[in-house]
Amino acid sequence: MWIARNYMLFLLFALLAVACDKGGCNVIPNVTFHQTFSQATAAEAFRPNGSDYISGGVSGLIVHNISNAAGAYKFVAYDRCSPVNPEQRNQVVITNAFYAEDPVSGAKWFLKDGSPIDVAECPLKPYYVSSFGNSYTVGNN
Repeated sequence: MWIARNYMLFLLFALLAVACDKGGCNVIPNVTFHQTFSQATAAEAFRPNGSDYISGGVSGLIVHNISNAAGAYKFVAYDRCSPVNPEQRNQVVITNAFYAEDPVSGAKWFLKDGSPIDVAECPLKPYYVSSFGNSYTVGNN
């Protein structure tokens, strides 16, 4: 009886630990950074609905222009670390003007808001983008 009770308690705590680990979407580690970009360093992102890669974050960054008019730049930025098995640090890749994909898991996300489309349950980790003249800064604090 005592062994069965201890075994059940151990099993309960093991299940809770796994459930807490997988239950939330805050799976990408927090790192402090500020990365600047401009048309000279991320030219593809300055096209309407364009995207480009820059350094920073956990596994690099994707910056995406959510405006559809030339010269009207409004950017969002996401960590390239896939929220599907984030411990593997798989890099999400831009597949076209609207989607990004984890080539390892096959998960897909909308670039406009980072929301999951297929396989993934969690969105891409977003970062803020601010502008100063013709230069933009991506960061998380």
